[in-house]
Amino acid sequence: MREFVYAAGLFAVATMLGCGRSIEGTATATDPDATNAKTLEGTWTGSYTCAQGATGLTLTVRSPDRAEFEFYPLPENPTVPNGRFAMQWHTEPTRFVFRQTSWIDRPGSYRMVDLIADRTDSTTILTGTVTGEGCTTFWLSRDLT
Repeated sequence: MREFVYAAGLFAVATMLGCGRSIEGTATATDPDATNAKTLEGTWTGSYTCAQGATGLTLTVRSPDRAEFEFYPLPENPTVPNGRFAMQWHTEPTRFVFRQTSWIDRPGSYRMVDLIADRTDSTTILTGTVTGEGCTTFWLSRDLT
């Protein structure tokens, strides 16, 4: 009987100390990062501004960590060429970070950029900063079709 009480006490202490928790960084069904990442998946359309001026942007977010950045001319800036590059992304406590990886279709001497998106409660609007020479911000809305 004494061994049973001792074993039950060890189980209670192990439970209180967190034994059985998921390994840090592993997504679980209740992990807020996994939930936020899942709601980010899909196609987002809008624009961004860099040295060439206002530019069309379609960001296709895939799970678990891949995305595609496609840019193109807008009516107000018709001389921008078309281009595409691959990205990797991850979540942080207050933002989503998209990092350039490789060109898919590079026009001339264009350079890839990174995106830092603000984490908000919105599931239809994504805004943030474009990190690249001469760049400022971006604005995207979820393609619901």
